[in-house]
Amino acid sequence: MKKILELGTTMVIILAVAILMLFYRPVPLAGDTHCLVVQSGSMEPALPVGSAVVIKTVDPDKLKKDEIICFKHSGPESTTHRIIDITDEGFVTKGDANNAPDPFVVKKKDIIGRVIFTIPYLGYLSHFVKTPLGFALFIIFPATIIIAEELRNIIHHRKTTNEQKDKPASSSRREK
Repeated sequence: MKKILELGTTMVIILAVAILMLFYRPVPLAGDTHCLVVQSGSMEPALPVGSAVVIKTVDPDKLKKDEIICFKHSGPESTTHRIIDITDEGFVTKGDANNAPDPFVVKKKDIIGRVIFTIPYLGYLSHFVKTPLGFALFIIFPATIIIAEELRNIIHHRKTTNEQKDKPASSSRREK
């Protein structure tokens, strides 16, 4: 039972660290790779709301029709849509669930990257971790378990060390 609890604790900690690294760090995952959360249903069913998408920086000249890209259009938010046409001005994009193409052309300079990987619904978990309850469950609770386990190990180690120190001392007293 103890081994199962230790394994479960380790898995929770690894998951918590992975979530923190994916969603709280403002730096890319590996150089030119970013992770974003799908906020709207415009790309369903390919990218369900709440999915985590991994975006890799790409040379805009290498993009092709039907690829899913992430780009900046207006404001700080990014958009993830599919390329439906390529013109001299840039890229015509459209959300798979939308009836019409986007009313603008995406310029090459506005491209963040191409979607290379998607994890459906992982974004909900990242959102939950940002709530007080999620923070407590994924950060505070595992940290408390680690601290308690380490304190228990320290106490056990001290007792064992003290017992070992006392044994030779008591046997040497008897010999005298």
